[in-house]
Amino acid sequence: PHRLNRRIGPHGSAAVQMLPIIPTQAPSPDALMSVGDGVQMKRSQYFAGFKADSYETVPMLPESNCATFAGTIDDLAEKYPDLAPALYNDVKVCTCGKPCAYTMTACNACGASLVDVEVTKSENVFSAFLMGVAKAKKGFPYTISLRRQTEEVLIFDDMLALTPCHMNGISSKYYIPDWRFLLTDPPRALQLLDLLEEELWTATQPFLKSAGFRRKIFKGDLTDEQIKSKVMKSFNMPPSQFQMHVQWLVPPLLPFQHHMAEIRNHFHEDRAFPLVYVRKLLELNEPFPVTKETPVLDIVAHFNSRVDYKKEWNAFYQKCLADSIECANWRPDDFEYVVEAGQAYRFGVADARVQLGAPAGDVNLKAVQERDKVALQNYGRPYTDEGKPRGTYTLRPLEPKIGEGGYEEWPGVAQAWGLRPVTNGGMTRISDCGSCSLA
Repeated sequence: PHRLNRRIGPHGSAAVQMLPIIPTQAPSPDALMSVGDGVQMKRSQYFAGFKADSYETVPMLPESNCATFAGTIDDLAEKYPDLAPALYNDVKVCTCGKPCAYTMTACNACGASLVDVEVTKSENVFSAFLMGVAKAKKGFPYTISLRRQTEEVLIFDDMLALTPCHMNGISSKYYIPDWRFLLTDPPRALQLLDLLEEELWTATQPFLKSAGFRRKIFKGDLTDEQIKSKVMKSFNMPPSQFQMHVQWLVPPLLPFQHHMAEIRNHFHEDRAFPLVYVRKLLELNEPFPVTKETPVLDIVAHFNSRVDYKKEWNAFYQKCLADSIECANWRPDDFEYVVEAGQAYRFGVADARVQLGAPAGDVNLKAVQERDKVALQNYGRPYTDEGKPRGTYTLRPLEPKIGEGGYEEWPGVAQAWGLRPVTNGGMTRISDCGSCSLA
């Protein structure tokens, strides 16, 4: 079997590259992992049905701001058409609403098939964040679960939340659609990655300084440096949002998400590019000409005799699983069910091992998984009285232009993406916090 890697050719024509699909596979039925309280369970099982309202959580930054642009991405693109290429993504939108990369065959939020889903345009949420766009086309506010912001970077919780501490780090200075364009200037790119990693680690500190969070989430007495060495750091190509972002996942994975990783529905080979792999390419200091149409596997092939992607990816994938298991402190008493082979079971613990009981009847696993995510994530904490995530608009909005004050140019991007300097004729600003729809 193969999956489609759609390439946009000259003049917008579409080319298709066939990439091999790695079959979805479960771990060995007899393979065990240790969870909280020293209990063992199969790696083909996971806990579901969290009993409480939440685990120990860590609030987002208290600072808040109003929206800067009173409208949607479409409104922004209409007013500044030369900026439009930086405002949209090519995606497959799942029925659950998650925009997924156009090469995906299954949704990485809910697991639904994307085989028959057409490729469409979606709003570039990260551009919306950086420019303080008020709302999405569907009407909800484009607010951020903010963890850190400087003149150089924006760091926020990932709405998908694969781990209790899952953040994205993006440049708030440059428009860089994806990691390929780092290769146009390797020394400068390494400096940018150093900065992003440093700021992401700083944004992680409130989690590590929370005694309650640390006690609940991490198994044993891991030091800060041990935790730092286990952070899952990667890029996706193609990304679901066309603004290069470092995926920063502090383990453990949430129970369902760990299961998804075990069956290879996360960290996909030929789509996940470990940060260590990208760094090794950049350290060769060999600029590579990149256009919008450059297939990422052409880049892999070019460097493969010196940096072996398959080897790097496999080491990354296996380490993600091992570190998630080593850190995971999920306690059996906190969950209603154990799920195995798509069936929820009541369960008990005997001889320090999970024992399945009777099937749990008509359980809507998708709904259970969504409730668990809401309970276990730190996105938008603290929630409102209605149980909804909070958020803010950017504290340092960019002007909607290419150039100083807006997106500054990164080597090769403006020409490849069809961007031209935009004369800023002024923005429609929102001055009253009441109209921001801030939760």
